Amino acid sequence: MLRIRLSRTGKKRQPSYRVVVTDIEAKRDGRIVERIGHFNPLVDPAEYAIKEERALYWLSVGAQPSDAVRRLLEKQGTFGRLARLHGGEPLKALVAEYEGKPLDAAEVVETAVAETAVADEEE
Repeated sequence: MLRIRLSRTGKKRQPSYRVVVTDIEAKRDGRIVERIGHFNPLVDPAEYAIKEERALYWLSVGAQPSDAVRRLLEKQGTFGRLARLHGGEPLKALVAEYEGKPLDAAEVVETAVAETAVADEEE
């Protein structure tokens, strides 16, 4: 089973963290599958950045976030977009919404056609 959690970096008394995807049994700073972001609690307000597309992907395939990462993802709005992804909205549209970049109408139609083609192949 995979977990999305924080991995500590930085000097003594100056922590910063990486948001990583790792096996649930791996050590805190052990082997990782993918690094998807960072978190710096020392600045006010705390600074963090998590790649939305990768977070949605890992959550959709069953990775479980730790409590700290869950709070960061809730602040970012990822869980709302994850529910919409499960509802059938295209991933590109959700990521574009998060980044604040509007999709062209052609891109929306293209992603919808590609997703229906994949759904037809699965049946």
